[in-house]
Amino acid sequence: MSDEDLKHLMNAREALVHKRLACAQTIAAPGDASADSAIRSIVDVQRAIEVIDFAIEELEQAELDDELEAEDEE
Repeated sequence: MSDEDLKHLMNAREALVHKRLACAQTIAAPGDASADSAIRSIVDVQRAIEVIDFAIEELEQAELDDELEAEDEE
């Protein structure tokens, strides 16, 4: 994966964080009938954020492994 892949993952994560905040605002609004739907949505969004975080960690680890491998070849 490349730096561009990392950029895409970070952009996706940022978009999901904004969506999570919007869901939280819906939940916090008094008397909002869509709060139950927002609760389900915030759980789904949080899961997606965690998946992206895992993908970012994998990408960073792969880059570290590649750097170590390149150093070993020198």
